[in-house]
Amino acid sequence: MDAPRPAAAPAGFSAESTFKGVLWHQRWEMFDGVTVPGRNDVATLCDAVKLPADLTGKRVLDVGAWNGCFSFECERRGAREVVAMSLEDPEETGFNRLKHALDSDVQYLTGSVYTLSPEQLGTFDVVLFLGVLYHLRYPLLAIDRLRGVSAGDVYVETHVVDNHKWLRGPWAKLTQLVGGSTLRATPLWRQYREFELHKDDQSNWFGPNVSAVVEAFDSAGFKTSHTGSWQSRAGFLAKACPIPERLLGHTYEGCDANTAVVGLESCAAS
Repeated sequence: MDAPRPAAAPAGFSAESTFKGVLWHQRWEMFDGVTVPGRNDVATLCDAVKLPADLTGKRVLDVGAWNGCFSFECERRGAREVVAMSLEDPEETGFNRLKHALDSDVQYLTGSVYTLSPEQLGTFDVVLFLGVLYHLRYPLLAIDRLRGVSAGDVYVETHVVDNHKWLRGPWAKLTQLVGGSTLRATPLWRQYREFELHKDDQSNWFGPNVSAVVEAFDSAGFKTSHTGSWQSRAGFLAKACPIPERLLGHTYEGCDANTAVVGLESCAAS
């Protein structure tokens, strides 16, 4: 099944005047023949992470929504409710202008992945977690929080380091000597200095390899599969399953000690 095509643009609609001044990170065909000009193509990425073309009846959360194009795409695919969550002002990112132009029912929540709460938001059938993980200083906490609001599938896309040099400076050649297959088989996280990953972006903190992403999500109560890799990116499908006993008992990281922080108590029985 193919994803639904966009509707025709309303008479007299002008994207140039409607979105003047908006910085687009996401490229998306909002109306037939009308595309907002970001660098991250929504259709391509949805295919890469294998997001279903039909989301009829699903409740969807888009974490790190930014412009909101993935949120609106989920609505187009039939989701019964979509919540877009991001730190940015929706007036500045173009979200509100898109919502108005599309006559959309997508809701916007200003907030952080670290504060996700099933008590406040309930749970979701589908969660999008695209291009967020490597920007986080506390990635495992974020994954715990995702588990608290997940009742189904989490679609993950992130930067990964499997095809990158692991070591800095003259030690970088050692990566080639050790062998890429050895490093890929071991779950590893690479921490970045400011502007180390991208010279114009200081917001990158960690680069996991594929194995590390799978194990991180599995450790929080997901069954995780690697769905594909391209360049320095990878996609994953994390399906909610029972919370591991390791996180529920009297340990330093167990919910008995850290309920308010990790938010796992409410999903202990799920």
